[in-house]
Amino acid sequence: MTIESSFNRLRQVSTAFQESCVLAAAAELDIFTVILEHDNQLSAQELAAICAANIRGMSVLLDALSATGYLRKKNGHSDSDTVYSVVEEFQTLLDRRNPVTFIPMIRHMSCVQRSWAELARTVKNGIPVETLPSILGEEEDRVSFIWAMNSIAQTQVEPTITALRKAGLLNFNRFIDVGGASGTYSLAFLQVLPNSRGTIFDLPVGIAAARQRFTGTEYESRICLVEGHFDHDKLPDGFDFAWISAIIHQFDRTASRELYKKTFRSLQSGGTVAVRDFMMNAERTAPTDGAFFGISMLVETQTGRVYTFDEVKEDLESAGFIKVKLAIPAETMSAVVTAQKP
Repeated sequence: MTIESSFNRLRQVSTAFQESCVLAAAAELDIFTVILEHDNQLSAQELAAICAANIRGMSVLLDALSATGYLRKKNGHSDSDTVYSVVEEFQTLLDRRNPVTFIPMIRHMSCVQRSWAELARTVKNGIPVETLPSILGEEEDRVSFIWAMNSIAQTQVEPTITALRKAGLLNFNRFIDVGGASGTYSLAFLQVLPNSRGTIFDLPVGIAAARQRFTGTEYESRICLVEGHFDHDKLPDGFDFAWISAIIHQFDRTASRELYKKTFRSLQSGGTVAVRDFMMNAERTAPTDGAFFGISMLVETQTGRVYTFDEVKEDLESAGFIKVKLAIPAETMSAVVTAQKP
């Protein structure tokens, strides 16, 4: 690598935040949805009025969104005649009203970015720096997080279900989805196992999202929604399968072991626990996405981290589980470790 290529890489990486900030501001202001609600054509003045925003700020943001290809600008004879529209290829994902919208993920990553900006301070002091919520407020930020996780899960659930089937793990009747949020995986389990019944255990904001998903559907009678907190509530019991998906990275090993103990007690004898998350190599340097996710846990949580398989194995065994194995290897958060209750 030459000095010039090294320079160009460093310049590109150090300025990459600019486009994500532009996109995040538009998502928080809901600019794309507002434009689409008005026949996909609005001026800067109209948008500023609807969004209760400063006209100069709105005009500069819209031009940047046009420069980066998310909007199309059509110049008129005056500013009031100049209009913006959402580029067709992004209309589905940037429309907050659409079931597959990516807006919650953009909003959530905007919150994450504010924490990442204080990484050096967090490394120096060892604790996350308190950051401001988005302009939407703390409660809406929590909602964005729930539906952002749904956006990710929607793309991962089908290959994960296929991998679980190949691994011989889709053979249960009564399952608990620990921290299941809106219930993306629970819904998939109910769909592929028509005789199964499930329980989602999560905080009120997650259960509210799950209720929104299942109410009035054919699956409503087969799913039980239970509000609770991992730290001080016990899990319901009587299950033959426990699904712990993208949860353990929020905890240190002590808290993870406590969660495994609660899960152990919730399972019937012979029941299976499946832990889905990043599984790092022994050096904790691969996969790369996992190493960067470790940074997110550093700046966003007090004790969260990414785990190696050996650590997960040891912690599951400490809770009483046997036959621990890496049932589904993956370079993503879709790696799955399974274990059995004797």
